[in-house]
Amino acid sequence: MLHSNYLKQLDLQDIVVFLNLLELRSAKRTAELMSVSQPTVSYCLKRLRGCFDDTLFASSQGVLLPTTKAEKIAPYLRVVVESVNRCAEDDSTVSPQAVRKIWRLCAPEYFELSFLPQALAVLSRTHGNTSLHLDRLSRDLPVDRLISGEIDIAIGFGPGYHQMHPELQWQPVLNDDFVCLTSQKTLANEGAMNLDEFCASPHVFPTPWVSEKNMVDSWLDKVGRSRNVLVRANGYQACVNIVAAVPSTLALPARLLPHLRIAPQVKVCQPPLGFPSFTLDMIWARDRSDSKDISSLRSLIEQVAEALLTER
Repeated sequence: MLHSNYLKQLDLQDIVVFLNLLELRSAKRTAELMSVSQPTVSYCLKRLRGCFDDTLFASSQGVLLPTTKAEKIAPYLRVVVESVNRCAEDDSTVSPQAVRKIWRLCAPEYFELSFLPQALAVLSRTHGNTSLHLDRLSRDLPVDRLISGEIDIAIGFGPGYHQMHPELQWQPVLNDDFVCLTSQKTLANEGAMNLDEFCASPHVFPTPWVSEKNMVDSWLDKVGRSRNVLVRANGYQACVNIVAAVPSTLALPARLLPHLRIAPQVKVCQPPLGFPSFTLDMIWARDRSDSKDISSLRSLIEQVAEALLTER
């Protein structure tokens, strides 16, 4: 059992970074030796400092000098690494099937609804000893967690709706358009909303589009218009339910329609002319591009995306 909740945040890479910093006295040389980026080393050191409540290293004329506490804990951390190495050497009693692998993603609800069920179905056939753990995407990409390897892949909306980082790579996997769901009684054209109708209607705003400049309002701003947001809700189905109960409108990604229960009184129509479209992007750390786990996870997501493109 660990004595502190802070220690639960440590992983083996953090400990190896610490020991290499102790030996090499240089973040740059440590990064080169471990084949990781310097931001990764910095992030690991930041987490170590928080866990041990100590600066651990002080810079003097470009050289990292260990603190008293760093020197004190070093022998114990060496034992940790040596013990793990011994476990790896004695692998005759461990079946590969018994070692369960976890792939960690950060993704919006869009991914959970449209991708996750099929991804798990494929995973059960091709990687029976692997599971997926998802964190919900918030306003900003989890850059530090991607660089450190705490998250394997993040799923974001593009192009350009999440600020990219020089240590990250990205790949679009799917294109999508919007449709409008509305319970407004009268429309000039039953098949589509015009811009005046769209702006005049009260809007339900799903929180997956949480950024201050989301794609819909950014587009309205460019054309010199705005809309009235009646309510923000935590999920797409909640938004659809509100539209069914209150005269209002919801701009919804078209690929989500088959995954939601839409009441008969809610009309599905095309958005105003010129409405934006978007991509769904995979994002991962540049220095982990050659990782087998990253390659396998990307292949899984690409396979599901191809199946979705065929279905539509």
